[in-house]
Amino acid sequence: MSTNRKPIENLKPLTSLRFFAAFMIVVWHSVMFYPWFAGVPSFLTHGVSFFFVLSGFILTHVYTSKKPSGYFGFIRDRLARLWPVHIFALCFLVMFVRPDAITFDGEGLFAKSVQLALNLTLMQSIFPFDKIMFSWNAVSWSISTEVFFYLAFPFLVIGIRKNWAIKLLVAIFISTAFVFAMTAFSKTQTGQEVGINMFYAAYSNPLFRGVEFVLGMSLWVVWDKYIRNYEASYLVWSAVEIVAVLFAAWWICYGAEHAISYLGDFESPRLMANTMGSAWVFAILIGAVASGRGVVGSILSNRVLVYLGEISFSIYMIHQVLLKVFAYSFSKDLQVTPLMYFSALLFLASASYLMIEKPAQRLLRSNKKPKEQEVATQGAQLQNVS
Repeated sequence: MSTNRKPIENLKPLTSLRFFAAFMIVVWHSVMFYPWFAGVPSFLTHGVSFFFVLSGFILTHVYTSKKPSGYFGFIRDRLARLWPVHIFALCFLVMFVRPDAITFDGEGLFAKSVQLALNLTLMQSIFPFDKIMFSWNAVSWSISTEVFFYLAFPFLVIGIRKNWAIKLLVAIFISTAFVFAMTAFSKTQTGQEVGINMFYAAYSNPLFRGVEFVLGMSLWVVWDKYIRNYEASYLVWSAVEIVAVLFAAWWICYGAEHAISYLGDFESPRLMANTMGSAWVFAILIGAVASGRGVVGSILSNRVLVYLGEISFSIYMIHQVLLKVFAYSFSKDLQVTPLMYFSALLFLASASYLMIEKPAQRLLRSNKKPKEQEVATQGAQLQNVS
């Protein structure tokens, strides 16, 4: 990277948004084990969609400002951010969760050993079976999907400022074609014989979910060109940010379900809407608060929220394992409270971030940055969105 490049702008509000995306998933998964949040909207599952849009946005923000250290150096750097915490979560699962509650069990492709191999290599997201996709640490399917986005990103980012619209349209076409093809195949005799389920065939597949990542990339281009330097008062930006937050909250709680009801019995469109129908809402929210020029941006730039955003990847990777620990590895007479669970989760996530995630990044990244090339922590903090 040449030394005359501008430092990468530190978009602190987006670091904090990572925590809220992770928290959406944590709350939803807790309902499977405890009645703490009974009645929460099912569209909290769209927190994963939030991650994918954020990931596309941040990677584009970083790598249009600095040159990656070659294709394989880029992949190595990305894996250095994901794989160590992934391995830590797997070890934590094996050590502290009752053996019969660790993962699915079966024969052939569904054997525990095969599932483990696919998990270790982060390949599980391309297999259209829930017993593989959600095996071992179930949430790791999303970082498996993210790895495939990383493989494509160096090619997608080429000329992104000029051809973002074409790439977004192609991603939409690929996603739509894939889900219609999987829907048709799942109804054939062959599809039924191998147990293909339309939902699981598409849910984690990078070809299907790639539109969310490319939407994030495209959003960055629009934000950089039209929003980033738009002159408006603090009051105006505050109003824009508050409206974006309220709209996102309304959509997750009420709007998404109401909108999807109009799709009736159309299987493929319903699958797409149920899986990633909130991506455009998250794009609006990200575009509104990224610069942090209003009251919401100021709040999201708070040091505590930024730190929670920094440890959000560890929160995401550990949270379901910890739920299993409390639910299956302790006495059933133990009354687990939200305070007990979330205190333990924040402690473990902080330990994982400080003792595994950050040291592993320093050890495994492809090259060392000279001091004059050090940028704000944005690049280091946000590139592990998943």
